[in-house]
Amino acid sequence: MAVVERRMLGYLVSVATRRLLLRVAGEDVLMKHPVRSDFDTAVTEAGVTVTFKPTKSIYSFYRLAESEDIARLGPVSPGLVRHAGPRGDTADYPADEIQDMAQHIAAEVGTSVWSVQDEKEADKLTLRGRSIGGDDDVIE
Repeated sequence: MAVVERRMLGYLVSVATRRLLLRVAGEDVLMKHPVRSDFDTAVTEAGVTVTFKPTKSIYSFYRLAESEDIARLGPVSPGLVRHAGPRGDTADYPADEIQDMAQHIAAEVGTSVWSVQDEKEADKLTLRGRSIGGDDDVIE
């Protein structure tokens, strides 16, 4: 099967259908599976960007702020996906597995970073206007 035809299959059909079509065409395709070390993350105040290194695919997730949304959807909401690799797709990796793992990583890392930031902000608000270590402190 020509490379161009294979590339088009990735856009038009699901991973399961793609495997079946390639088997019928005489090609036995083994799908690779993503692992945690295949991903890099960058966290901002507004969201998380997760890069799938093998294909240079970039997944953007937005931070959810409303507690009702977080309870229903989790801490992040999927945004844009950009496949920056030479093939323009997820190559021999199942797209749904990459998307799911990227979202899980974004939620995990984002929650961890944002909770620390939120605690620091709460501490600043609590300590604002208060003097620590002043002359009136008594140490016994």
